This record gives sequence, structure tokens and C-alpha cells, in this order.
Amino acid sequence: MEFIRSKFEKILEILENRELVLSFFLVIIAVVFIGQLFSIQIINGASYREQAENKIVRTESITAPRGEIYDRNGVILATNKLTYNVEIYRTKVGIEENNEAIKMLVDILVKNGDSISSSFPINDAQDNFSDEYIENTDLRVEFLKSIKLDENASFEDVINYYSELYALDNYSYEDKIKIIKVKYEANVSGYSLFSSAVIARNISSNSVAQIEEMKSVLYGINIVTVPQRYYVSDTFAAHILGYVSKISTTEYETLKEDGYTINSVIGKSGVEESMEKYLKGQDGVKKVVTDSFGNVTSEQVTKEADSGNNLTLTIDYRIQEVVENTLRNTLQNLQSGALSGEPIPEAQAGSCVVLDVSSGEVLAMASYPTYNINSFADGISSAEWKAINEDIQNPMFNRAISGTYSPGSTYKMLVGLSGLESNGITVDEMYTDPGIYPYSYNPKCWIYTSHNITHGSINLAGAIKGSCNCFFYEVGRRIGIEEIVKWAKNFGLGQKTGIELSGEANGNIAGDNASGWSLGDTLSASIGQSTNLYTPLQLSNYIATIANGGTLNKISLIKNVGTDVLSIPLSEINEYTSKFTGVNFETKNLNIKSEYINAIKEGMYAVTTETGGTAADIFADSRVVVAGKTGTAQVSNGANNAIFVGFAPYDNPKIAVVTVVEHGAEGYYIAPMVKEITNAYFDIYTNDAQKEKTQEFVENKIVF
Repeated sequence: MEFIRSKFEKILEILENRELVLSFFLVIIAVVFIGQLFSIQIINGASYREQAENKIVRTESITAPRGEIYDRNGVILATNKLTYNVEIYRTKVGIEENNEAIKMLVDILVKNGDSISSSFPINDAQDNFSDEYIENTDLRVEFLKSIKLDENASFEDVINYYSELYALDNYSYEDKIKIIKVKYEANVSGYSLFSSAVIARNISSNSVAQIEEMKSVLYGINIVTVPQRYYVSDTFAAHILGYVSKISTTEYETLKEDGYTINSVIGKSGVEESMEKYLKGQDGVKKVVTDSFGNVTSEQVTKEADSGNNLTLTIDYRIQEVVENTLRNTLQNLQSGALSGEPIPEAQAGSCVVLDVSSGEVLAMASYPTYNINSFADGISSAEWKAINEDIQNPMFNRAISGTYSPGSTYKMLVGLSGLESNGITVDEMYTDPGIYPYSYNPKCWIYTSHNITHGSINLAGAIKGSCNCFFYEVGRRIGIEEIVKWAKNFGLGQKTGIELSGEANGNIAGDNASGWSLGDTLSASIGQSTNLYTPLQLSNYIATIANGGTLNKISLIKNVGTDVLSIPLSEINEYTSKFTGVNFETKNLNIKSEYINAIKEGMYAVTTETGGTAADIFADSRVVVAGKTGTAQVSNGANNAIFVGFAPYDNPKIAVVTVVEHGAEGYYIAPMVKEITNAYFDIYTNDAQKEKTQEFVENKIVF
């Protein structure tokens, strides 16, 4: 008994020694860990190493659909369609297996009419640098330096370089090119075990099926389903909608913190660009497990993709369609001589804008020639891109907001208002047209030059009706260029409107901060010549301001932004677009006396309705009364530019229409275009059946 007690006390004594107990437990833990490490590294090491090498875990982005774009009636103009893209990841297979897999992939794609998306600088014949690199020496030299070749290296030298780099000596020239194009694009996109590169977009279902069949030997090749931008018509409202395309390296570096990947598409022009922030959705995320050959063994979505906000525009697809068709037909008729009597082959480009005079909303805006916006969504071909770039008419140029033109005689209403507001003339003052103006360089009135007669004794309305140059020479001489400049600015001319698009031009007001200005310059400016240069959009707001009685509205293309559940406040949209455009344009009342406005309107009314009006015969059978003004602007080369401005209906103005045709010769020739547009507007908005929202436009045009 005593023995047991002594042993128990000894144990208690040991337990009371905390350091000894702690040391004992640490020894036990260490032994356990050593045993586990021995098991992992020695006993089961080979097995675990094999599992680790055959298992790669990565996260992949799930592309979110862009928000859809609608017209003001709810008709879809831009949507998304599901397409198949081919991605490539780096794998742990040898270079020979990798090369063979790429060759097999390209063979499948080519056989089914699909193409590789590659930025490798090669021409369509695949025997030399692309045209861009041949024509741009700096670009070619930069490329050659990037691969450490002499700046005079040939294309053959480049192929030899990549053939050695990628171990392609045993392949034919054709197969070398196939593999080089894919590997070049993959490397440029920074592909790795965990990051992919897109090497083919929107492939056919046949290619999808055959790639899936060959999946076990197409190492690192993956097919993904992605939403691709799709426009209901290849060219409809192209300069308004714009297009999307693959993000550039520079854009990616700037935007990668905002959720963009190197494979993202991004708005490049039009509202696709300006409203990118809202149209782009939030990409989702999935966890993917693959073996060392790139074969997917499991995947799990960890974050669902959220679609972008939908965008409703102010344009009415019905009016837009009429404007586009009429503009195209007018150009064709001018070229053939159907409108002008004699062919005018130079008349190949123009634009037209239709504004709501009360709100400043753009109901239609067209620029011609135009281009195929769907071509860019899955990668435009080099041939089509070359054709666009080499077209001297520059089809991607939005003439409605970026083209600047002398307004010609359409400027005379502004000069007349300037004269009234500065008390240089009165509404009823009669002026006798001398035919040859007796000041400065003695310029002549157009009617004197053409017919050796004058307009006789006329007031302001009569001067607008007959477009009398001498009357407005006299107004300009009396009030001076400063007054004209002031009122041009009041009407928003020579300054950006802030429309929600990039590329808008400022234009220029003749006489604004001009040095060495003379009376002769003032006379020329008073009839819309000299250095007056305005965009069709600016001119349309100027005419809308006259039509509505003197309120200069903020022009807008955006009616609503949001999801089906929630709209983003218009104040937020305006703040955002002001930052995007760099323009803070606010609606303002010019406080013009109604007597003055009415005198201008009467003159414009007489242009289209009274004998002697410069377009009266054109509008004689119009279904709606239009007030307008012809304009013919001299240019340095070729036929004059043709301009026509107007508003309708005269007694209750709803819309302002401005059209400009480069080298259209005379404003009179394009007046029929405005008549057709105003008649169409009247028919659409007075016909109850036409007022209903319809998807007929989409059903007739949209083909996935």
C-alpha cells in the first residue's frame, strides 16, 4: 500500500512540473508529424506526386451578356446570341504533341469554314507581311525588334525564327503557318496553365462536334459558350449603335481592375462605347479541375454572371429606316442625274438628322456611306477591314456629328435674327436689292449672276424666301461680325452639343477671334460662307430652336438605362455622359421676341409654299406643311455641297430636319428628301395602327 502511495505521489510531482509535461507532449506531436511526413514522402510519395501532376485547378470567367439596346418604342436593335469560341490553355504535354494538337484543331476549323482569330501579321495569301505591316515601316520594324530580328529581316526570316522557336522543322510551310498563328496569338494573350487565349470565335456546330470527338488528343483545347453581340441589321443605325470588338492590350491594362479579361470584348464606337459602363455586365466565375492534358474532370460555378443594363434610345426605328433609305436613294439619284438633270458622280456621301423640337431628342440620325457593324463582333476579316480603310469616303466616319460644313444660305435666318436683336434692321423694313452689292469687293446676288435680275424691294421674310444675298450683306455690314458671332454661339453653333457619342466636332464660327478681319470677310460670313463650319447636328438644333420659339435644348440619344426592375436615375446618366464627352450643355431660353421668330418662320414658310420660294415646287404636293431653307455651299474642289433645313408641321412644329450632301451641287436637289421624311413622320404619328409597338422590324431583319 505504501509502495502504491509513493508511486502516486511521484506521478503527481512529475505532473506538477509543467515544463516536463509540455516537453513530453511536444515529443509525441513531433513523432506523429514525422510519421505522417514519412508516409507522404516515402511510403506514398510517388502516388501523391502523380496525383498532383495530373490535377490542375483554375478559375475561369463566365462572360456576362451585354445589355440589350432598344429604340424608343421598345424594338430591339442590339441583342446577344450564344456562340462557341475555342480557347487554348498551356498544358504539360511535350512540344511535339502540342504542335500536332494545334494542327489537328486548325484542320477541323478550316474544313468547316471557320477561321483562326490571330493578330499574327500575315497577309491573306499567307506569303508575306500583312498590308498594314508592309505600308507601315515603323510598325514592321517594331515587330521585328520584338523578336530580336534585324529591321530589314524578310517575312521568310520571321517564319524561320518561329519555326525554330516552336520546333516546326518537320512540318510543311502551310502547316507551319497554321501552328504559328495559333501559338503567336496564345502567347500575345498571355496564356498559361491557368489563363486561356481565345483562338477562334463563333465556330460552326460541325467544328464543335468534331472537336469534342477529338478532345482526348486536342491538348489544352476547350470550347466555351459565350454571348456574342448581334445587331438586327448589319448597317441599321450603325453610327449610332457603334460596334464591339476584342479589348486591346492598352485597354486591358487600363480596365483589368474593373473586371475585364484579356479575352473581353468592349464597345469601340457609338453608344456601345459611350455607354460601356452600363451595357457591360458582371462576369461570373467557375472553378475548373483538369488533368495535365487539359481535360476537364470537374467544374463548379462559384459566381453567376449578371447581364448588363438595357439601353433605350430616343430614336424611332421607323423614322430612322426612312431617313437611311431616303439618304441612300438621294445619293444614287444625284449620281445618276435623276434629281439634277445631269449626273453628279461626286455626290457619294451625306448625312441627315431629325430632332424632336420640344425635347431635343434625336429621332433619327444617319451618315452615309455606312458599314457592317456585325462584322466586328466575332473578328472582322482582314479583307473587309482593308476595304473599309481604303474607302476614300471613310464609311466609319459619322458625318452627322463629326463632319463640318459651311451652312451656306441656311445661315441667313441666324444673320436676320442677329440684325433684329441688335436693332440693325426691323421686321418690316424694305430693302431694294441692287444685284451688285456696292461695298467692299462688290459681291453679286445669286439671282443677278444667274438671271441678270434682282429680288426687287423685300423685307426680311422676303429675303429668306428668295435667299437674297445682298439683303444679308447689308445686315452684316450694319451690325458687324461681333453680333453675328454672338448669336451663332447663342444658337449652339461652333460648339459641341454633348450628344452621348465620341468624336463630335466643335466646328468654327467665322469671325470668332479672327485677326485681320475685313468688311469683305463679314459679307462672306453673312451668307454662310467664309470659315463658318458646323456639324449637321448643330444645324438641326439651330433649326429646332427657331421652330420651338427660341429654346435651345440639350440634345440627347439616351432615353433610359436599366434592367427590367430598376432604371438608373437620369441625373446619374447625365453626369456620367458629361464626363465622357467633356461637355456640360444645358437647355436655355434665348428670350427671342416672338415677333422676330415669326418673321423668320414666315420666310421659311414662303420658301416651300409661295411662288418664288426656292423650293416651292418641291413641296407643292406635300402632305404636311414644311417650313424650310435651301443652302448651297462652295467648297475648294468639286461640286458645291447641298444643304436643306426645315421643320414641320409649320403651324405646330414637331420635328426639325437637316440634311447635307457632300458635292450635291444645290440645296434644291435634296429638298425632296426632306419632303419624304416629313411626310413619313406625319403618316407614322397620325395613323393609329402605326402607333402600336411592334417587333415587325426585328422579325423581318433578325437572323441568328
